[in-house]
Amino acid sequence: MKLEAKGVKKDFARGGNSGSVLEAVKPLDFSLESGELVEITGRSGSGKSTLLSMMAGMLVPTGGSICIDDTDIYSMKEEERSRLRNDRIGLIPQGHTALRSLTVLENVMLPFVLYHRETPPEDRAKELLQKVGLFDMKDERPNALSGGELRRMAVARALLMKPEVLLADEPTAGLDDENVELVMELLRSAADEGASVLLVTHENEARKYADRVLAMDGGRLCSN
Repeated sequence: MKLEAKGVKKDFARGGNSGSVLEAVKPLDFSLESGELVEITGRSGSGKSTLLSMMAGMLVPTGGSICIDDTDIYSMKEEERSRLRNDRIGLIPQGHTALRSLTVLENVMLPFVLYHRETPPEDRAKELLQKVGLFDMKDERPNALSGGELRRMAVARALLMKPEVLLADEPTAGLDDENVELVMELLRSAADEGASVLLVTHENEARKYADRVLAMDGGRLCSN
């Protein structure tokens, strides 16, 4: 699967009476190929998370297009785009996103449960929890997990459906060196198995796993 941004930009209206806008992402072109892991670095506020959100189909661009295999995802209805994200895009969002009423295992299986009625892939979910070092916590509620453990749970959840595209926003935030390596090896393995992987991160350790490293500054994307 090829994920491509064509002339994409994002403006946000500023508060107050000035009527001015913030150019969070200035017009840019970017493509992500199957089997490729691309890292985008940049300071907070540089626009990298905004770009990732647009690539994920979660934030409508002000201009340009985001295409998957030549289909503009923002030409789809919201329901179609939501189904696309669920079935073909794995997303590791910034921050902690867990349903506290569900167990850790149930949270990992959530992408399947949302749209599918067949038998949930419990064995795969358990395998992924084993890989991220959380198998013994599978029956706990998310409030029993540390911040780093919640990040690793989110990684397992994003990988559940064997996504064709994997988008990760600071996937190693709050992790120690051992778990940074564990998560990055999982993302690298996903790319090696054919997924298109994009991550935005401050971690220098991620560079050795990437096929390309780009940088964002002031909403502009450039080689690093």
